[in-house]
Amino acid sequence: MFTVMLDLCNQPIVVIGGGNVATRRIKSFLKEGAEITVVAPSFTEEICKWSDEDKVRLKRKSVEKKDFEHAFLIVIATNDETVTSFVAKHARKNQLVNAASQFSEGNVQVPAQFSRGNLSISVSTNGASPSLTKKIKQELEQQFDESYIEYTYFLAHCREVIHNMNCSKEEKHQLLLEIINEKYRISTYAQQEFLQRIQS
Repeated sequence: MFTVMLDLCNQPIVVIGGGNVATRRIKSFLKEGAEITVVAPSFTEEICKWSDEDKVRLKRKSVEKKDFEHAFLIVIATNDETVTSFVAKHARKNQLVNAASQFSEGNVQVPAQFSRGNLSISVSTNGASPSLTKKIKQELEQQFDESYIEYTYFLAHCREVIHNMNCSKEEKHQLLLEIINEKYRISTYAQQEFLQRIQS
């Protein structure tokens, strides 16, 4: 599997299934600003709430080919093997398909993931062990704590300032290497001092 990051903002996503797995997937997609349609005979309360808030569009029915023919990403969030096989068979070759319960039926896997500001971390065992994936994610969440939120914003700001500085590429490179020193993550004073130095 080759790992990529997708910009899902305003992209049409069709989620097939209205249960807990679908709810978890939709919750993540909403954060990305995707246009979400959910197709299922029934839905969780949370999905219905999102519909009432005009965050998702619901189709209370069994899935048909026309429901997902224009989707950028299709998520099959159901344990019904017949539905999974039907969607996998009729999806176009250039469509992204994630089959939550039968990984081999899709061409995309959704890893366990979390963000700390500009830092995004994803974990996957390619379906071999969701339990191990969850365990590793929890360990990484502890290792990369909330301090990385402000730190990554600081790094982004510094990078912009440094790239606009009137100095050599080598000097810019050295400054960019300097700010990944641990002291800049744990000390806002060190961050402010560095910014004053490069902006003076």
